[in-house]
Amino acid sequence: MIFHRLQCMRPRTIALAIVLAALLAPAGLAAQQRDTIRGRRPAATDTAAARRAAQQALGRDVSQADIIERLRQSGLSRAQVRARLQQAGYDPTLADRYFDMLEGRVPVDSTARSGGFATALSRIGLGVRTGLDSLDLATDTLPSDSSAATSKVFGRSLFTRAAGSQFDPVVTGPVDPGYRLGPGDQIGLVLSGDIEEAYTLDVTREGIVFIPDIGQINVNGLTLGGLEDVLYQRLARVYSGVTRGANATTRFHLTLGSLRTNQVFVIGEVERPGGYQISSVARVLNALYQAGGPTENGSFRRIEIHRGDRVVAQLDLYDYLLRGDARGDIRLEQNDRIFIPAAGPQVTMTGAVMRPAIFEMRPGETLTDALRFAGGLRPNAVVRRIQIDRILPASQRRPGVVRVVVDVDPATVVPGSPGAALQNGDVVRVFAVSEDIRNRLAVEGQVNNPGTYEWRPGMTLWSLIDRADGLEEQAYTPLAHIFRLNPADQTRRLVKTGLLADSAGRPLSDMALEDRDSVVIYSRAELSNRQTVEISGYVKNPGRYTFVEGGTPRDLILRAGGFLPGANLADAEVYRLPNPLVRNDTLALRLNVRLAAPEGVDRALVIEGGMPDLWSSEAVSTRLEPGDRIFIRRAPGYQMAGAVRITGEVTHPGAYVLPSRTERFADLVTRAGGITAEAYPDGIRVIREGRLVAADLARALRDRDDRNNILLEDGDSIAVPKYDPTVVVMGAVAFEAGVLFDRKHDLNWYLDQAGGTTVDADRSRITVTYPNGQRASVRKLFGVRRTPDVLPGSIITVPAKPADRTGTNWDQILSRTIAALSTVLTLVLVVQQSKT
Repeated sequence: MIFHRLQCMRPRTIALAIVLAALLAPAGLAAQQRDTIRGRRPAATDTAAARRAAQQALGRDVSQADIIERLRQSGLSRAQVRARLQQAGYDPTLADRYFDMLEGRVPVDSTARSGGFATALSRIGLGVRTGLDSLDLATDTLPSDSSAATSKVFGRSLFTRAAGSQFDPVVTGPVDPGYRLGPGDQIGLVLSGDIEEAYTLDVTREGIVFIPDIGQINVNGLTLGGLEDVLYQRLARVYSGVTRGANATTRFHLTLGSLRTNQVFVIGEVERPGGYQISSVARVLNALYQAGGPTENGSFRRIEIHRGDRVVAQLDLYDYLLRGDARGDIRLEQNDRIFIPAAGPQVTMTGAVMRPAIFEMRPGETLTDALRFAGGLRPNAVVRRIQIDRILPASQRRPGVVRVVVDVDPATVVPGSPGAALQNGDVVRVFAVSEDIRNRLAVEGQVNNPGTYEWRPGMTLWSLIDRADGLEEQAYTPLAHIFRLNPADQTRRLVKTGLLADSAGRPLSDMALEDRDSVVIYSRAELSNRQTVEISGYVKNPGRYTFVEGGTPRDLILRAGGFLPGANLADAEVYRLPNPLVRNDTLALRLNVRLAAPEGVDRALVIEGGMPDLWSSEAVSTRLEPGDRIFIRRAPGYQMAGAVRITGEVTHPGAYVLPSRTERFADLVTRAGGITAEAYPDGIRVIREGRLVAADLARALRDRDDRNNILLEDGDSIAVPKYDPTVVVMGAVAFEAGVLFDRKHDLNWYLDQAGGTTVDADRSRITVTYPNGQRASVRKLFGVRRTPDVLPGSIITVPAKPADRTGTNWDQILSRTIAALSTVLTLVLVVQQSKT
């Protein structure tokens, strides 16, 4: 139908539709591209995009410590977090590493970032909060104390630094008489005297043990001492010798074998709440270690132990943590419940205290108790400067007044005083003394012992230098700097003075010093640029040397270790910098300095060590200047005799020394006794510095004046092969093969012997590599294709045509055409409808 309507349209209408499509389509595409570049969809809002960007930024900024803290606050166990991750489609083992850190098995890296795992936690409802989450530019808050921000709840580290298994109760050794027996225990009964027997008695589920000849005894709930009283009664009925006292003829002894396990429950504000199987000798602290201890919100002062329908004990962990008092740590029984309520009022102790942390306070406890919990004041604490940052109770708040600062009366901190009252949420800051040190002087730079010294009234600059063990050799004495403090505004001003002394070492001038002066004595070497001279060429240790006044070329040569063999002892070149204040085209001045005296030149060339026997006057009198460069050249006639190696089919293969600079290939072959009868002259090769020298060496053997009779160089290697009657065909052929040489056939015949060329073979680039390394390729002359000759040992290489990697994408062209045509047709229909 669309094509039918096109046929009915006027050509002018179709042209107008095409123009409109060309104008409108790019605008729409450009707008869509702009939205794509800006990261928004057509219906999305900037707020949503900003929220997504903020979430990504927070994910990248989450540290391992943030994640561990969130896992601790969640109260979920490892198994619960793993189950949630698996339900959300994540690898459940991701949580193991962080729970190992939480339990103290793996150290926490405070600098590592874990944005990926933080995102997974957010998906399962455990979003990690960071400092950016609470950012609110509209609020006006007091600057937080850095130590308060990093304070932790006191006592938490005891449960997080090590695994609970390290605090399991000791189940070996004797058990105290107060131990209560129950199902699962194993009792050892030993009778001695008139009768010798030993029994191992297992306590049944009903709490009963059976003793042969005695019968059943209910031991459930009995202590070892109580069981001993029962056994005196029951055993005396059967064994008359069992009595108390020294007259007994039969005695018995009780021991415990394997101990039972009790199930207890740790609930409330605990890291890993649940039921735990613990030893029957375990106490409350053992169970708390297994459960990870109280959470950040859990109480450390009011831990309740429920047994049946009553509270049998209440444990204050501060007694254990501060004094090591574990009297409240009772032994647990079957089905006991340890309940940790929410923490009571908490205060934060920061600043100059021994143990900054968050402490839980009980009713009636004051600032004096909080200081005791914090280990007392540090030596640098200022008792008269203790402040409390307090959040006002709701009843005392006024608009704009929520937090206040309260200065603590120093009298309330004195031992024996009642102490200042504290409120929940208080942050106590104990200020430290100033870091500023008085009665001191500082000296640095070119003295033998720089550092800080005591200032005393009347001290002078030279007395301070004497206390610092005097000046160093490189001290710059014309001027020293004293930086003096201005007490009015705490700035410093510069005082200049000299350090000059007379010939007897007495100071020519001195200056009185004031408290907190800083003296700086500079170094001549540091103030000046290092002046050098340089030597290179035929010396043993070429390089750059420090310039010394009065140095000559002979001195510098000696500092460089002397000459190398082959050095030109006649003269040396010295290049000197021109006057830097004058600009011209000259960059260096060249001087020729004769090294050996004319009458000693011949003798100097052969003496041991390469040093001249007689130095010239120029070598010993020419003064070097800073920046001079000396070049020691090689003697014109000095050259080490080179060596070459010849191998293969010659009469005497091996290494040969080059006797002259004009030694050629044919000369060496003659010295090696000539080639053998099995040699293949057309395949002789010369390798120079790892590369093949392409030359027709067979022609050089026939004519020594031929240009292929090349000059030999040090390190050349000559290989004379045996005759090879095969021709190798490789590359884009049906199969690579070695073909026996036949002088009657050309290149095409060898290609046919290899199955012919393949479809992708490029016959216009076929090459023939001859045994001597030379190459020839197919050529066209006046439209006629000429093939190179083939010799024995040749390699024929047929390359493949380059693949066409820019093929036409007809699917893409067709889809674009259909899309453009649809746009045009739509516009044409709109134009027609508008006319009707």
